Amino acid sequence: MKQSSTLSPKSLFRPFAALFLLAALWTCHPSAAARRTVDRSIVTVNEEVILESDLTAFQEKLKSPGFRDLFGGLTEKTLKDRRALLQLLIEEKIIDQQVRKLDLSASEMEIDRSIRVIAEKNGISQEQLKAQLKRLGTDMKDYRDGIKRQIERRNLVDREIRPTLEVSDDQMKAYYQRTHGKKQGAETRFRIAHIFVQGTGADAKSRVDKIYKELQADPGKFAKLVAESSDDSTTTENGGELGTFALDSLSETFRAAVPKTPAGRVTPPLKGKEGFHIVKVLETRSSGFDDLSREEKLALRNEMGATELEKKMSLWLDRKKSESDLKFAKEI
Repeated sequence: MKQSSTLSPKSLFRPFAALFLLAALWTCHPSAAARRTVDRSIVTVNEEVILESDLTAFQEKLKSPGFRDLFGGLTEKTLKDRRALLQLLIEEKIIDQQVRKLDLSASEMEIDRSIRVIAEKNGISQEQLKAQLKRLGTDMKDYRDGIKRQIERRNLVDREIRPTLEVSDDQMKAYYQRTHGKKQGAETRFRIAHIFVQGTGADAKSRVDKIYKELQADPGKFAKLVAESSDDSTTTENGGELGTFALDSLSETFRAAVPKTPAGRVTPPLKGKEGFHIVKVLETRSSGFDDLSREEKLALRNEMGATELEKKMSLWLDRKKSESDLKFAKEI
Protein backbone atom coordinates (compact mmCIF):
# COMPACT_ATOMS: atom_id res chain seq x y z
CA MET A 1 0.00 0.00 0.00
CA LYS A 2 1.32 3.43 -0.97
CA GLN A 3 2.15 5.70 1.94
CA SER A 4 2.91 9.39 1.73
CA SER A 5 6.41 10.46 2.61
CA THR A 6 7.05 11.08 6.31
CA LEU A 7 10.56 12.38 5.81
CA SER A 8 10.72 16.14 5.32
CA PRO A 9 12.13 16.87 1.86
CA LYS A 10 14.48 19.36 3.47
CA SER A 11 16.21 16.50 5.23
CA LEU A 12 17.35 15.10 1.89
CA PHE A 13 19.51 18.11 1.20
CA ARG A 14 20.71 20.75 3.63
CA PRO A 15 23.26 23.47 2.74
CA PHE A 16 26.66 22.72 4.22
CA ALA A 17 26.86 26.23 5.69
CA ALA A 18 23.99 25.26 7.98
CA LEU A 19 25.44 21.92 9.01
CA PHE A 20 28.39 22.69 11.30
CA LEU A 21 27.90 20.15 14.08
CA LEU A 22 24.52 18.72 13.13
CA ALA A 23 26.17 16.00 11.09
CA ALA A 24 27.95 14.76 14.18
CA LEU A 25 24.61 13.75 15.60
CA TRP A 26 23.60 11.50 12.71
CA THR A 27 25.16 8.13 13.51
CA CYS A 28 22.90 6.20 15.86
CA HIS A 29 24.31 2.82 16.72
CA PRO A 30 22.07 0.80 19.07
CA SER A 31 23.57 0.15 22.46
CA ALA A 32 24.74 -3.34 23.37
CA ALA A 33 21.92 -3.60 25.91
CA ALA A 34 19.38 -2.61 23.30
CA ARG A 35 20.72 -5.22 20.88
CA ARG A 36 20.53 -7.93 23.53
CA THR A 37 16.97 -7.20 24.64
CA VAL A 38 15.07 -6.13 21.50
CA ASP A 39 17.07 -7.49 18.57
CA ARG A 40 14.08 -8.52 16.50
CA SER A 41 13.24 -7.82 12.89
CA ILE A 42 10.46 -5.27 12.32
CA VAL A 43 10.56 -4.87 8.55
CA THR A 44 12.66 -5.75 5.55
CA VAL A 45 13.14 -3.08 2.91
CA ASN A 46 14.12 -4.66 -0.39
CA GLU A 47 15.64 -7.57 1.58
CA GLU A 48 17.47 -5.30 4.04
CA VAL A 49 16.39 -5.66 7.66
CA ILE A 50 15.45 -2.96 10.17
CA LEU A 51 15.61 -4.27 13.75
CA GLU A 52 13.57 -3.12 16.69
CA SER A 53 16.85 -2.12 18.32
CA ASP A 54 17.49 0.19 15.34
CA LEU A 55 14.16 1.88 15.94
CA THR A 56 14.78 2.20 19.69
CA ALA A 57 18.20 3.74 19.11
CA PHE A 58 16.78 6.09 16.50
CA GLN A 59 14.02 7.24 18.85
CA GLU A 60 16.58 7.86 21.59
CA LYS A 61 18.81 9.85 19.26
CA LEU A 62 15.88 12.06 18.25
CA LYS A 63 15.85 13.50 21.77
CA SER A 64 18.71 15.69 20.58
CA PRO A 65 17.35 18.93 19.03
CA GLY A 66 20.26 19.04 16.59
CA PHE A 67 19.54 15.54 15.34
CA ARG A 68 15.82 16.30 14.99
CA ASP A 69 16.71 19.32 12.86
CA LEU A 70 18.23 17.00 10.26
CA PHE A 71 14.65 15.83 9.61
CA GLY A 72 13.16 19.29 9.24
CA GLY A 73 11.77 19.33 12.77
CA LEU A 74 9.42 16.78 14.30
CA THR A 75 6.46 17.33 16.62
CA GLU A 76 6.40 15.86 20.11
CA LYS A 77 3.53 13.64 18.98
CA THR A 78 5.65 12.21 16.16
CA LEU A 79 8.60 11.63 18.48
CA LYS A 80 6.42 9.33 20.60
CA ASP A 81 4.85 7.57 17.62
CA ARG A 82 6.99 4.52 16.83
CA ARG A 83 5.02 3.81 13.66
CA ALA A 84 5.82 7.26 12.30
CA LEU A 85 9.48 6.91 13.30
CA LEU A 86 9.64 3.56 11.58
CA GLN A 87 8.47 5.24 8.39
CA LEU A 88 11.39 7.66 8.74
CA LEU A 89 13.82 4.76 9.06
CA ILE A 90 12.28 3.03 6.04
CA GLU A 91 12.69 6.19 3.98
CA GLU A 92 16.30 6.57 5.12
CA LYS A 93 16.94 2.97 4.12
CA ILE A 94 15.42 3.52 0.66
CA ILE A 95 17.52 6.64 0.13
CA ASP A 96 20.69 4.77 1.12
CA GLN A 97 19.81 1.96 -1.28
CA GLN A 98 19.32 4.43 -4.13
CA VAL A 99 22.67 6.07 -3.35
CA ARG A 100 24.41 2.71 -3.67
CA LYS A 101 22.44 1.69 -6.75
CA LEU A 102 23.33 4.91 -8.59
CA ASP A 103 26.94 4.86 -7.37
CA LEU A 104 26.61 8.21 -5.61
CA SER A 105 28.58 7.38 -2.50
CA ALA A 106 30.80 10.12 -1.09
CA SER A 107 34.55 9.65 -1.40
CA GLU A 108 36.98 10.26 1.44
CA MET A 109 38.33 13.26 -0.50
CA GLU A 110 34.84 14.80 -0.73
CA ILE A 111 34.31 14.32 2.98
CA ASP A 112 37.70 15.89 3.80
CA ARG A 113 36.94 18.88 1.58
CA SER A 114 33.49 19.43 3.10
CA ILE A 115 34.87 19.34 6.64
CA ARG A 116 37.52 21.90 5.70
CA VAL A 117 34.86 24.21 4.24
CA ILE A 118 32.64 23.88 7.32
CA ALA A 119 35.57 24.60 9.66
CA GLU A 120 36.63 27.63 7.60
CA LYS A 121 33.10 29.06 7.46
CA ASN A 122 32.83 28.73 11.23
CA GLY A 123 36.27 30.21 11.81
CA ILE A 124 37.70 27.21 13.66
CA SER A 125 40.63 24.84 13.18
CA GLN A 126 40.46 21.06 12.80
CA GLU A 127 41.64 20.69 16.39
CA GLN A 128 38.94 23.06 17.64
CA LEU A 129 36.37 21.08 15.69
CA LYS A 130 37.53 17.85 17.33
CA ALA A 131 37.31 19.50 20.75
CA GLN A 132 33.77 20.67 20.04
CA LEU A 133 32.78 17.19 18.90
CA LYS A 134 34.17 15.76 22.12
CA ARG A 135 32.08 18.22 24.15
CA LEU A 136 29.04 16.99 22.25
CA GLY A 137 29.84 13.42 23.19
CA THR A 138 30.87 12.25 19.75
CA ASP A 139 34.03 11.95 17.67
CA MET A 140 35.42 12.63 14.21
CA LYS A 141 34.43 9.20 12.89
CA ASP A 142 30.75 9.78 13.65
CA TYR A 143 31.03 13.32 12.32
CA ARG A 144 32.48 12.04 9.04
CA ASP A 145 29.59 9.57 8.80
CA GLY A 146 27.17 12.48 9.12
CA ILE A 147 28.98 14.53 6.47
CA LYS A 148 29.01 11.47 4.19
CA ARG A 149 25.24 11.23 4.56
CA GLN A 150 24.77 14.88 3.60
CA ILE A 151 27.02 14.65 0.53
CA GLU A 152 25.28 11.53 -0.72
CA ARG A 153 21.85 13.12 -0.36
CA ARG A 154 23.08 16.17 -2.24
CA ASN A 155 24.41 13.88 -4.97
CA LEU A 156 21.07 12.09 -5.12
CA VAL A 157 19.14 15.34 -5.45
CA ASP A 158 21.50 16.54 -8.20
CA ARG A 159 21.16 13.27 -10.11
CA GLU A 160 17.49 12.35 -9.68
CA ILE A 161 15.58 15.55 -8.99
CA ARG A 162 17.31 18.74 -10.04
CA PRO A 163 17.43 17.86 -13.79
CA THR A 164 13.62 17.68 -13.81
CA LEU A 165 13.33 21.13 -12.27
CA GLU A 166 12.29 23.74 -14.82
CA VAL A 167 10.93 27.16 -13.87
CA SER A 168 9.45 29.12 -16.77
CA ASP A 169 8.85 32.88 -16.81
CA ASP A 170 5.08 32.25 -16.76
CA GLN A 171 5.46 30.09 -13.65
CA MET A 172 7.61 32.77 -12.04
CA LYS A 173 5.02 35.46 -12.79
CA ALA A 174 2.24 33.38 -11.23
CA TYR A 175 4.42 32.60 -8.20
CA TYR A 176 5.31 36.28 -7.78
CA GLN A 177 1.68 37.39 -7.83
CA ARG A 178 0.71 34.63 -5.41
CA THR A 179 3.49 35.17 -2.89
CA HIS A 180 4.72 38.76 -3.31
CA GLY A 181 2.12 40.78 -5.17
CA LYS A 182 -0.05 41.56 -2.17
CA LYS A 183 2.66 42.41 0.33
CA GLN A 184 2.36 45.86 1.84
CA GLY A 185 4.40 48.32 -0.19
CA ALA A 186 4.95 45.88 -3.04
CA GLU A 187 1.98 46.88 -5.26
CA THR A 188 3.09 50.45 -6.02
CA ARG A 189 6.52 51.65 -7.12
CA PHE A 190 7.66 55.24 -7.19
CA ARG A 191 10.09 56.82 -9.65
CA ILE A 192 11.53 59.81 -7.83
CA ALA A 193 14.04 62.64 -8.12
CA HIS A 194 15.29 65.06 -5.50
CA ILE A 195 16.99 68.34 -4.76
CA PHE A 196 19.38 67.94 -1.85
CA VAL A 197 20.57 70.75 0.40
CA GLN A 198 23.42 69.69 2.63
CA GLY A 199 23.32 70.61 6.32
CA THR A 200 20.61 70.68 8.97
CA GLY A 201 21.17 74.12 10.46
CA ALA A 202 19.31 77.40 10.02
CA ASP A 203 21.18 78.39 6.84
CA ALA A 204 20.35 75.11 5.12
CA LYS A 205 16.73 75.36 6.26
CA SER A 206 16.45 78.88 4.87
CA ARG A 207 17.98 77.80 1.58
CA VAL A 208 15.71 74.79 1.08
CA ASP A 209 12.61 76.82 1.98
CA LYS A 210 13.54 79.33 -0.71
CA ILE A 211 13.90 76.54 -3.31
CA TYR A 212 10.57 75.04 -2.27
CA LYS A 213 8.85 78.44 -2.58
CA GLU A 214 10.18 78.79 -6.14
CA LEU A 215 8.83 75.34 -7.01
CA GLN A 216 5.41 76.17 -5.64
CA ALA A 217 5.33 79.23 -7.89
CA ASP A 218 6.63 77.30 -10.94
CA PRO A 219 6.75 73.45 -10.68
CA GLY A 220 8.34 73.31 -14.11
CA LYS A 221 11.59 74.75 -12.73
CA PHE A 222 12.49 71.50 -10.93
CA ALA A 223 15.19 70.37 -13.40
CA LYS A 224 16.66 73.88 -13.55
CA LEU A 225 16.79 74.11 -9.75
CA VAL A 226 18.40 70.67 -9.54
CA ALA A 227 21.22 71.88 -11.77
CA GLU A 228 21.59 75.19 -9.94
CA SER A 229 20.95 74.32 -6.31
CA SER A 230 21.25 70.58 -5.50
CA ASP A 231 24.26 69.49 -3.46
CA ASP A 232 23.96 65.90 -4.71
CA SER A 233 26.57 65.92 -7.48
CA THR A 234 25.79 62.31 -8.44
CA THR A 235 22.29 63.19 -9.69
CA THR A 236 22.52 66.77 -10.95
CA GLU A 237 23.24 65.68 -14.51
CA ASN A 238 20.13 63.48 -14.75
CA GLY A 239 17.61 65.89 -13.26
CA GLY A 240 18.06 64.63 -9.73
CA GLU A 241 16.59 61.22 -10.54
CA LEU A 242 17.20 58.56 -7.89
CA GLY A 243 15.43 55.60 -9.49
CA THR A 244 12.30 53.51 -8.97
CA PHE A 245 11.50 52.09 -5.55
CA ALA A 246 8.88 50.02 -3.76
CA LEU A 247 7.56 51.71 -0.65
CA ASP A 248 9.45 49.41 1.70
CA SER A 249 12.69 50.20 -0.18
CA LEU A 250 12.45 53.94 0.41
CA SER A 251 14.46 55.56 3.18
CA GLU A 252 12.62 56.46 6.35
CA THR A 253 13.03 60.14 5.40
CA PHE A 254 10.97 59.61 2.23
CA ARG A 255 8.60 56.80 3.25
CA ALA A 256 5.80 58.85 4.82
CA ALA A 257 5.73 61.73 2.31
CA VAL A 258 6.24 60.09 -1.09
CA PRO A 259 3.02 57.96 -1.18
CA LYS A 260 0.98 61.09 -0.37
CA THR A 261 2.49 63.05 -3.25
CA PRO A 262 0.79 62.81 -6.67
CA ALA A 263 2.92 62.15 -9.72
CA GLY A 264 4.41 65.37 -11.05
CA ARG A 265 4.33 67.12 -7.67
CA VAL A 266 6.98 67.68 -5.01
CA THR A 267 7.09 67.04 -1.30
CA PRO A 268 7.74 69.76 1.27
CA PRO A 269 11.35 69.85 2.47
CA LEU A 270 12.19 66.57 4.27
CA LYS A 271 14.88 66.65 6.94
CA GLY A 272 17.34 63.76 6.85
CA LYS A 273 20.53 62.99 8.75
CA GLU A 274 22.78 64.83 6.29
CA GLY A 275 20.47 67.58 5.09
CA PHE A 276 17.14 68.47 3.47
CA HIS A 277 15.46 66.84 0.47
CA ILE A 278 12.73 68.07 -1.82
CA VAL A 279 11.43 64.97 -3.58
CA LYS A 280 9.58 65.00 -6.88
CA VAL A 281 7.43 61.98 -7.70
CA LEU A 282 8.03 61.48 -11.40
CA GLU A 283 5.81 58.43 -11.81
CA THR A 284 3.84 55.90 -9.80
CA ARG A 285 2.94 52.50 -11.17
CA SER A 286 1.70 49.14 -10.02
CA SER A 287 4.61 46.80 -9.51
CA GLY A 288 4.72 43.43 -11.13
CA PHE A 289 7.02 40.74 -12.35
CA ASP A 290 8.12 42.79 -15.36
CA ASP A 291 9.28 45.63 -13.08
CA LEU A 292 11.75 43.45 -11.21
CA SER A 293 15.44 43.96 -11.76
CA ARG A 294 17.66 41.17 -13.09
CA GLU A 295 18.94 40.53 -9.57
CA GLU A 296 15.40 40.44 -8.14
CA LYS A 297 14.29 37.97 -10.81
CA LEU A 298 17.28 35.74 -10.08
CA ALA A 299 16.46 35.78 -6.34
CA LEU A 300 12.83 34.97 -7.16
CA ARG A 301 13.87 32.08 -9.41
CA ASN A 302 16.05 30.65 -6.64
CA GLU A 303 13.24 31.04 -4.11
CA MET A 304 10.71 29.35 -6.36
CA GLY A 305 13.24 26.69 -7.34
CA ALA A 306 13.72 25.74 -3.69
CA THR A 307 9.96 25.41 -3.23
CA GLU A 308 9.55 23.31 -6.36
CA LEU A 309 12.56 21.19 -5.41
CA GLU A 310 10.91 20.25 -2.12
CA LYS A 311 7.72 19.21 -3.90
CA LYS A 312 9.61 17.07 -6.40
CA MET A 313 11.72 15.46 -3.69
CA SER A 314 8.60 14.48 -1.79
CA LEU A 315 7.02 12.99 -4.92
CA TRP A 316 10.23 11.13 -5.76
CA LEU A 317 10.39 9.58 -2.31
CA ASP A 318 6.72 8.57 -2.41
CA ARG A 319 7.32 6.87 -5.75
CA LYS A 320 10.37 4.98 -4.50
CA LYS A 321 8.47 3.77 -1.46
CA SER A 322 5.62 2.49 -3.62
CA GLU A 323 8.15 0.62 -5.78
CA SER A 324 9.92 -0.96 -2.80
CA ASP A 325 9.32 -4.42 -1.41
CA LEU A 326 8.33 -3.86 2.23
CA LYS A 327 7.71 -6.88 4.46
CA PHE A 328 6.61 -6.15 8.00
CA ALA A 329 7.58 -8.94 10.39
CA LYS A 330 5.70 -7.82 13.51
CA GLU A 331 3.44 -5.17 14.98
CA ILE A 332 5.11 -2.12 16.52
